[in-house]
Amino acid sequence: MSQEQDQIFFRNYSIVIGVLALMIIIFLLAARLIGTDDQVYIEQRSEQTAARTAPIGRLRIEGEEIVAASESIADTADSALVEVSIGKQVYSGLCFSCHGTGLPGIPQFGDAVAWAPRIAQGNQLLYERSIAGFTGSSGIMMPARGGNPALSDEEVKAAVDYMVENSQ
Repeated sequence: MSQEQDQIFFRNYSIVIGVLALMIIIFLLAARLIGTDDQVYIEQRSEQTAARTAPIGRLRIEGEEIVAASESIADTADSALVEVSIGKQVYSGLCFSCHGTGLPGIPQFGDAVAWAPRIAQGNQLLYERSIAGFTGSSGIMMPARGGNPALSDEEVKAAVDYMVENSQ
């Protein structure tokens, strides 16, 4: 009787394994028929990534011909868009830590009431204070270049313009 039970078990086990193997083959064939072309998707994502991560400037190596900044900007995008992009990048990467977190005594991004008296003084004064640093009447210090000495004057000005434009 034991040998007969073993034969029944192995027969049933073989049927189950066979059915599972058949199901795997069916699923693989269905996936192949229904699936998308991954190569096209990969190319599209690569193009999108390249466009988003394209450099906004170039390194000048001694001895190379200098390309005017306006020519290189015109090649990649409209100069106004690049300026806004730079201002937004600087704000998002640095200025947000004070002007976007609700710290008291600091004009917050988008707060027209807090920015109005500063804007009334003129952009030139805002540029000077953001580049050189400033301590306001509240006693809170605005560090020179927002605390990042690697920022150029143009980058600081672009960030100021971005904050002023969005806080009027």
